[in-house]
Amino acid sequence: MAPKDESPLLARLRVWSPRPRSGRGPAPAYSREQIADAAIAVAEADGLDAVTMRRVATELGTGAMSLYRYVENKEVLVELVSDRMYARHDWPELTGRWREDLRNFAWAHRRALRAHPWLLRVWDSGPTLGPNMLRHFESTVSIVDGLGLDIDDMVETVLLVLTWVGGYTRQELDTLTYLRARSEDELERELGGYVRTVIDSGDYPYFTRFVSEARTPHIDEDARFARALDRILAGIEATLPSAGGG
Repeated sequence: MAPKDESPLLARLRVWSPRPRSGRGPAPAYSREQIADAAIAVAEADGLDAVTMRRVATELGTGAMSLYRYVENKEVLVELVSDRMYARHDWPELTGRWREDLRNFAWAHRRALRAHPWLLRVWDSGPTLGPNMLRHFESTVSIVDGLGLDIDDMVETVLLVLTWVGGYTRQELDTLTYLRARSEDELERELGGYVRTVIDSGDYPYFTRFVSEARTPHIDEDARFARALDRILAGIEATLPSAGGG
């Protein structure tokens, strides 16, 4: 049992400690991977809110009380899920060219979040320090090694890209959810009149230009992401020490 005053983070991290074996009693029936995969199956079917100890136990074919032998609570269960998804996703091989590798990881991160929208909540729920996440951390930080950056700048650079991808993808998914739930006629009824009123007021010239001139809202989603990502990478390159800037 965990101490009453123990923080939730310590409980989550303890799941990665080696399981003590006394030599008595039955061997564990489920691995961390099996438990995480059962939880992922529930999340894929019905969303993250459906991932409960009882539901995951049912998915495994056991009772909820039996699952508590392996996982203390839902927060720990989400910790297993978070780490497991790093292993299940297809991450790109490194090429040794930092800009290409950062771009590839950004695209891969976006693919993971778009394929599993509930992952936005999982990967935003707090630090995960499981073995798969740590291997992912090592791989991504190694991309910017050798560019003249110290370890603070290396980690900051990688987190800048991944945090931006998370926020960008969240906005993408929110917008898609809104648009897919409405027909063009419904969008015109909800937005058209108000937008015309704003434009006719003459008080918002940049908004007016955006509505009437901007190409971005009308280009492919991937093309919009690529344009924005190139700006992020160009900014990173502009701030590199001269020894690594080339």
